[in-house]
Amino acid sequence: MQPATLCAVVFAVGFLCIAHGHGTVVSPRSRNSVDYLVGVNTPKDWPSNADCTNITGDACHNGQATFWYSQGCFIGCDECDHMSGRRNIDLCGKGKKGTLPEQYRTVNRDSEFGSKFDIYRHNPWRAPGNAPTADPCGLAGGTPWPQEASEAGDYSTTIYAHHGMRGTDLKPLLTGVTWTIGTEAEVTWQISNNHGGGYSYRLCPYSEAAAVTEECFQSTPLDFVTEKQGIVFKNGTILPIKGSFLTEGTTPAGSMWSMIPIPSDCLGPRCIPGPNDTDTTPNRCLPGETHLIEGDCLPCPETPGSDCSRCDNNCQSGKPAFEPHCPHCQGNRHDIAVRDVVKVPTGLKPGRYVLGFRLDCEATAQVWNSCSDITLVQ
Repeated sequence: MQPATLCAVVFAVGFLCIAHGHGTVVSPRSRNSVDYLVGVNTPKDWPSNADCTNITGDACHNGQATFWYSQGCFIGCDECDHMSGRRNIDLCGKGKKGTLPEQYRTVNRDSEFGSKFDIYRHNPWRAPGNAPTADPCGLAGGTPWPQEASEAGDYSTTIYAHHGMRGTDLKPLLTGVTWTIGTEAEVTWQISNNHGGGYSYRLCPYSEAAAVTEECFQSTPLDFVTEKQGIVFKNGTILPIKGSFLTEGTTPAGSMWSMIPIPSDCLGPRCIPGPNDTDTTPNRCLPGETHLIEGDCLPCPETPGSDCSRCDNNCQSGKPAFEPHCPHCQGNRHDIAVRDVVKVPTGLKPGRYVLGFRLDCEATAQVWNSCSDITLVQ
């Protein structure tokens, strides 16, 4: 399945590049981008995702950084199943209700909140930070197995990484980026394939003795400087925008997250049946729905192996999920990025840290991660 485009993050001085429902740090350059060193900037089956936007206006090469993610990660569950990207179901049956305030939905905003037509309600963005991840720095190709998989589950093997590798097993990639404690730092990220949702930045002290963990990242979430978000264009110019940020209903409690400021339009095939679906399957996929077509918002089959994006999936009309901040600043574009400014907390000790980026998708059960090495100074 060839999805659209959505991600790349840039801090301080860096590059940008992206992939499917995908988000990743570009600068400070992430460990996940390491394949740029051997000239591999996208999996072989995703040539369109080699392009990205650099805040400097210069050329942009970000390895396969946008293909590090976790798949089948539903709110209320203890672990990801690595398979169910668009099944849209309460997979672990715990009855977890979303905690996201309604006004921060990024897709299917016209559906009745919490109803059967609110089909994306079990996906990560509906309780920011609550869904599990397979690795806080992502899995190469999104699954722990060496085989290629659906939902952008591709990764081209290099001397540095291979499909199924844990991002926390990547070696540090030192960039010389330093942040001053108690001040502000610039970040930029880009969308490669847009499935809506929102994101957070976090810090974890670097240790040679132990890999970073989700728990460590959750101990130091970063706040945004909310009035300094912007859209970055290919020539490096920045359009200031009024972003949407929240601290209510997030994990850890009170952590600040940003809505993706670029609306989605085309989410993927309308409905692909599971291998065991029949004509009597409730809410079964209908003939012709395996294509990029539009239609009324309907519930999904929710069956194993099914793939459903039946609501707000505007592949033909190109209608954005919400009003874009600039003309055509929507969907899966590699020629625009997002600039953020974050607050570097006081009270932290100087030294090496890992900057974590976590993007919780709304139209898919995916969490996209990347990890960058920075140094904090007084």
